[in-house]
This record gives sequence, C-alpha cells and structure tokens, in this order.
Amino acid sequence: MLDFLSRLFSGRTAKRDRSRVVILRGYDAAKIDNLLQGWSADLGVSATDISANLPIVRGRVREMAKNDPYVRRALQMFDNNIVGPTGIKLSMDVPGKDDTVDVETSDVVEEAFAKWAEHPEWCDAEGVKTLRSILSLAVQDWMREGEAILCIIPGGAHRGNPFGISVKRRRPDALAIQKNGVAENGNQIMNGVEVDGWGRKVAYHFYTKMAVNGVFMGDTVRVPASQVLHLYTEESEGQVRGFPIFTPVIRDLKMAHLYDEAELVAARLDAARCGTWEQMEGGDPTQIADPDDEGFSQEVNPGEDRVAPIGWKYAPNTPSRPNAAYGKFKQDVLRRVAAGISLSYNVLANDLEGVNYSSIRAGTLEDRETYKTWQQKVVDMILRPLFRLPGGWVDCAFLAGGLDIDADRLEDVRGADSWKPRSWPWVDPGSETAALEKNIGLGIVTKTDACDEQGRDYYKNLETIAQEREWQKKTGVTDEADQE
Repeated sequence: MLDFLSRLFSGRTAKRDRSRVVILRGYDAAKIDNLLQGWSADLGVSATDISANLPIVRGRVREMAKNDPYVRRALQMFDNNIVGPTGIKLSMDVPGKDDTVDVETSDVVEEAFAKWAEHPEWCDAEGVKTLRSILSLAVQDWMREGEAILCIIPGGAHRGNPFGISVKRRRPDALAIQKNGVAENGNQIMNGVEVDGWGRKVAYHFYTKMAVNGVFMGDTVRVPASQVLHLYTEESEGQVRGFPIFTPVIRDLKMAHLYDEAELVAARLDAARCGTWEQMEGGDPTQIADPDDEGFSQEVNPGEDRVAPIGWKYAPNTPSRPNAAYGKFKQDVLRRVAAGISLSYNVLANDLEGVNYSSIRAGTLEDRETYKTWQQKVVDMILRPLFRLPGGWVDCAFLAGGLDIDADRLEDVRGADSWKPRSWPWVDPGSETAALEKNIGLGIVTKTDACDEQGRDYYKNLETIAQEREWQKKTGVTDEADQE
C-alpha cells in the first residue's frame, strides 16, 4: 500500500515538473492588467506628498468655498453642529473630601473661565473674538484648509488682562510647508513641524512674512509646541499636516458646479430664442420686412400672432432645456459628495422631497454621531490642552490672579475639566423621554448621563431647581403639579 502511494505521488510530481504549470492563488486587488493599468499604489502620506499637493488642494477648496453653494452650506453645517450657537462649555468636577465634588471650587473655576472666554479683549489676541467665535473659525479652517492652528500667548496680548493669557488664530499656510530636513538639535522637521525621535511634536516653524498676493515665504520663526494648538485629522502614521475634508470630492464638486453653470446658460439661451424664419420653396428672397435688415424683425405683444411675408414661414422655438435627466444626475453627484464628507444627502442638498419619517430620522441620528466625534476631537486637540497643559489657562490665570483658588488645588483643578458641546432636541420627544425614564429607573443610565447627553450639567440643574423653589415660596406661586 505504501509503495502504491509512493509511486502515485511521485508520478504526479513528475507530471507537474514536466508540464511546468504553476498555479498561484493571489489577491484580485493586487492584479495589474489592462483594465486598471493606470491605478497606482499609494505608499502613504509623506512630507513630499504634503509639500506638493496640500497647497493646490487647499487653494481649490478655498475657491469652491467662495463660489459653490454646497461647500458653503457644508461649512455652515459644520459650524452649527460642532460648535453651535453657544459654543462648548467648561464643566468642572473638582474632587473634594470623601470622594465628593468640591462644588465651591468648581464654580469658581467655571465662572472665571466663562468670564475670560466671553471677553474678546482678554481671550483673543486681536481683541475682537470670543472663544466661541475663535472655535467657529477653527472648525471652518479644519474643514476647509485641512487644519486649524491657534497659538497661546502667555501673559496675554494686551495690558490689563486679569487672566494673563490670550489665543491667536494663525492661517495654516503660515506654517512653513516647504521646510523639511534635520534641525541643529537633531530633530526631524517635516512640513514646518519639528518632531523628536518618538515623533512627538516639539516645535512649529512659521513664516515671518506674507507677500501682497497672500503667499507666505521667507525666514521662519520657531515656536515651542507647548504654545501651539494644532487641530487636524491624522490618516497615516507620522502625518503632521492635514488635508481638507473635501479632498476626495472636490473634483466632483467642481465639475458639477461647471455643469450647473453650462445647463443654466443653455436653458437661458434656449428660452430666449423666439423662433426662426425659413424661406419656402419658390419664395422671393427680396420680399423681406425691411430691406435694411439682414433678416426679419417683428415685435409681438401678448394676444397677438406673427404674420409671415409671402414665401416665408415662421418656426417657433420649443425650449428643450433644462435637460430632463438633469435633476436625477445632480442627485447622484451630490450623494457621492455627501458620502465623501460623511453627511447625509438630504441635509447637504437641502432636499426633503420624497423622504419619510424613518429615513430622515436615521440620517439625522447618523449625522449627529459624526458631529459628536468631531466635537470630541475639538475638545481633545484644542480645549483640553489649552486648559490643562503647563503654561496653559489654569497656570496663567492662577499666576495672574484671575483664578482665586488655593495653590494646593491646582493639580486637582487641572485634571477635573469636562466639556459640554451643543446638543440636539430629540427627534421623537415622547418615545425617547419614556425610554430614558425607563433606563434611569432600571439603572442603565444615571441622571448625570442624561444631562450630559443634552449638553447640560446635572448639579447646575439641581441648583437652578432649588432657586426656583425658593422664589416660588417667596412669591407664593406654585406649579400646577404641586397644587394637585
């Protein structure tokens, strides 16, 4: 039996060797054939890629942001839903004794930060923007430019700043994108960002001059990373600069924009043509309305009709534009664009025709989850470093005397911040409120969790309720529910 198997397999092997047939099972995605021969492989985002492509992509997105209604709407939606009308609020839970919250210290910090954030002369180095306005512009920079850059000014930009700190918004193209190489201290500089051996950002190199045409160039100045807040989306390991969110769809948007323009012009020209005069067989070409005219010119008022000279006939124009397939084609293009920037088509295109409650609810909830992710990124990369880092708001405000707390509480304060972004009303208030009440009763969520979901502070709610009850007692006004 063993001898039979040996002869069998040796025969098969010999047969394979003689035929020289080799069958390899690989990946279809790696095939190189005539169908996809122009498809090149991407080796990841490098400093060279960023230097060559980011300025062009950024410039194209800027142009579309000025002229294309869908890009402008998307940017406004980002501002409305990430930052919102009141901004992202600070909420403190400074630990006290016996694992309780030190409400007094928490209130002091919250009030001081709110006072600073709402005062342009203290918050903004230019003295014109509140923190909410600065965050609004930062989010638009992030989406349109690919990154947002805010510089911390320790000591404050103006005299009389009781908190000793201001923030300066910088244009992303002021960061020296062409500066690459090895610094004197041995660190690597990539696209103007200096990193150490671990890839940690240690400094930023900014151009010192801007030409009249708006292009930054010339010498650079080194700013420590501890004074720079850099918001961008990292898509590849070691990537130090970001691309606009519109990068994968900007070509589609531009071509759709030009197609809209061409279709609009064609429709206007088509509608403006009243008709044409045609000479009939046997007609006298000398019989025209006016010998001085090259053709016929005839005014017609409402209720009148045209009368053609003998030998001529009038063919009225029947407009065929806009193209009957225009609307459907435009929808398909905008769906691609909406998918590319992670938003629902109906909201981006402002098109609610044909949607039902279930579909619009599903799209709305999905959009909100996207906005929540972006809100957290703003917190992680701008607000929390601004508040916590050495030389940040806590340190500067305390040293300047604007933060009235004991020195031994600094470290507790530094790590006790939480942030309340804007929230949204429930899509179905009745059913969602009932579900929330049930979850609280079952212990699945807490009242604090429920308030956090709505962008509110549970303890502040309790304080407000207590104040309302005190005023009710003083004024003798009671709720209808209390009367029952």
